[in-house]
Amino acid sequence: MKRILLNMPSQFGGKPSGVARVAFALVEELVRRPDLAVVLRSPWTRDALPAAFRDAVEVVTVPRPRIMVLDVLAQLVTVPACCRRHAIDVVLNVDPYGAGAGGRARVVVVHDLYFRTIPESAGPREAFTTDWIFRLMLARNHAVVAVSDATRRDLEHHYPAARGRVRVIPSASVLDSSALAVMDPAEVAGHYVLAVGNATHNKNFGLLAEAVAALGPSHPDLAVVHVGEDPADAVAGTLRRLGAATRVVRLSRIDDRRLAALYRGALCLCVPSFAEGFCLPVLEAQALGCPVVCSDRSATPEVAGEGALTFDPSDAGALAACLRRLLDEPGLREALVAKGRRNEARYTWAATARGYADLLDAVLADAPPRPR
Repeated sequence: MKRILLNMPSQFGGKPSGVARVAFALVEELVRRPDLAVVLRSPWTRDALPAAFRDAVEVVTVPRPRIMVLDVLAQLVTVPACCRRHAIDVVLNVDPYGAGAGGRARVVVVHDLYFRTIPESAGPREAFTTDWIFRLMLARNHAVVAVSDATRRDLEHHYPAARGRVRVIPSASVLDSSALAVMDPAEVAGHYVLAVGNATHNKNFGLLAEAVAALGPSHPDLAVVHVGEDPADAVAGTLRRLGAATRVVRLSRIDDRRLAALYRGALCLCVPSFAEGFCLPVLEAQALGCPVVCSDRSATPEVAGEGALTFDPSDAGALAACLRRLLDEPGLREALVAKGRRNEARYTWAATARGYADLLDAVLADAPPRPR
């Protein structure tokens, strides 16, 4: 039986980020395989883990590091010791802030390279230390996983030494599509465009506000519903600057039932991002019968397939034209929903787990035997 250390010390314990939810969905599939045993090293305690697998894994709880670069250095010592204690064969680093030593072999997962593809999103110090961490991890891991072909291209462009070592293994939706909830009519009424995710620089949510404001004269009842944090007030602040009367509803930390209901009731999900490593909300929307309107850059057109209208994320008029088509063209919504469902069905966690299991087998086949 192969023993895997799934290593994710950079995640917050008890607060499931997108990366953590992806990792947990993968663990849930891997523990079903009789040839694998999983040890989870993270800030999560056993009690806080999803019930679906909490009793099927060994748990090593570590504090989340305050300074990532120092922890990456420390893991060169601490993770090999952990691997010896737990007889680990292969370390699967869920993100690059992991271990460059330990086990018979190591694999690192890269979700995005925003610090490279959108340089203005990171300060000089953050960009320097992140670049150093990436170089260390790429040099000391035996294989690299990219979550999309777009991420693979970015990785191989900025780090040519990774060429030929990157395998694309996409994720799948982590939202329970069977979750049912009834929305409060007073909270969200009429037509609304849904945006999902914290308003970080790459999300470009200000463009969505500009496009909806442009539609105000012909569609004054169209609102924006944003699920996530927006500390810079990118959506509402843009609307105020434009003098638009568009209603904005911002929600955060809602459960899957409410989010699923929002998807089902939306005119569309809008993803105006400059860059995305994968973009899970695209698949969540398609699984729940919500049309997708997304940027034609980075990973979004790759993930959305034929089930989306795409636009240039630097052109508010192009986005407004897509939204106008959904509002005014009979039958377009139904066509996008049907194509979206077919596209989303291509992504399954069973297939993702097979991809990882095959890769782990491959790197172990070339690794030295475990010391006695």
